Amino acid sequence: MGFSNAYAVGFQGQSLAIIDTGTPGKERRVLDYITTLGRMPADVSYIVLTHPDGDHSGSAAALKRLTGAKLAIGELDAPRLSGDMKLKESRGFAGLMIGVFGMMMKVERIKPDLLLKDGSTIGPLSIVGTPGHTDGSISVYEPGEVIFVGDLLRTDGSGKLKLASANMSRDMEQVKRSVEKISKLEFRKLMPGHGKPIEDGASKAVRDFVANGFR
Repeated sequence: MGFSNAYAVGFQGQSLAIIDTGTPGKERRVLDYITTLGRMPADVSYIVLTHPDGDHSGSAAALKRLTGAKLAIGELDAPRLSGDMKLKESRGFAGLMIGVFGMMMKVERIKPDLLLKDGSTIGPLSIVGTPGHTDGSISVYEPGEVIFVGDLLRTDGSGKLKLASANMSRDMEQVKRSVEKISKLEFRKLMPGHGKPIEDGASKAVRDFVANGFR
């Protein structure tokens, strides 16, 4: 999606889930991609947000209107998505720039339909609570196959794992504990919110990352 990643997951016949939505104004890009899969907007049953930051939730409200899908997010992040609480504040120069960018994005606030917590399920997908980047950050997991981690982890240009940005995360020690948590799971692929996916051997890559002191 340019600055951040969004994913389409197929399950239950023609049903689709969209995981994260990019910045505002990307709804048509998402739906255009879905048509290349031979699917229709009405096939989107769920929009799942790993967290409420504008680069992940920016097109959620528009996509919900265009598809009729149910919108889901971690329960502790729901007030920030709906506008009942402010989005988290970032630190440092990068945080300042993100804050300015966030004001320019004009993210439409919306109340979610489903509040997710550790152990919740959506079709074959399990929700893993992975807080730290935000209070209610979640990962979306299909056992043995794939995990969508939002901003818990990212990859650099060479595909190497990196932790969530410290300037843009609520609690880096909690981020590390969440990475340790998913390192105990098995999955072939890891889909980050930023950077290229790891297409094979992803759970081993995460375990090695933890064993090497998150480097």
